[in-house]
Amino acid sequence: MEQICYPDEEAIRNVVEQFEHCTYALAEFTHARHLTVACWYVRTLSPEDALSCMRTHLQKFSAHHGKQGYHETITRFWIELLNAFLAGQPPNTSFVSKVNNALQYYGNKDVLYSYYTPERVMSEAARREWVEPDLTVVEGQGVR
Repeated sequence: MEQICYPDEEAIRNVVEQFEHCTYALAEFTHARHLTVACWYVRTLSPEDALSCMRTHLQKFSAHHGKQGYHETITRFWIELLNAFLAGQPPNTSFVSKVNNALQYYGNKDVLYSYYTPERVMSEAARREWVEPDLTVVEGQGVR
């Protein structure tokens, strides 16, 4: 599990910009960087727009690297989970601390399997469209 701790908001913005401009190699865009970008979008956009922006840029990033594999359910799951997590942090917590806390708390991408069985989340239907969790409901989900 990759350990990242951002010193300031500029470092977070830099990750977002590198992702959006497709300057990361495919292997460099790690789970932690996915979460960082998602946190940025959740902070700066409505939940619906955060999901739309993440979807658009993930598809662009994948296409840039000659890959296909966008997964709607997984993308929406992380947007909703991070939205709830960030909203649940104490109000006086800085955004940088919130992102670092999210990375520490959700650094293992297998958290997904606390909410979904592998069969459900890896189905073709879940790739194409939102599929509700079958194990646990995402608390505080903003997008239904």
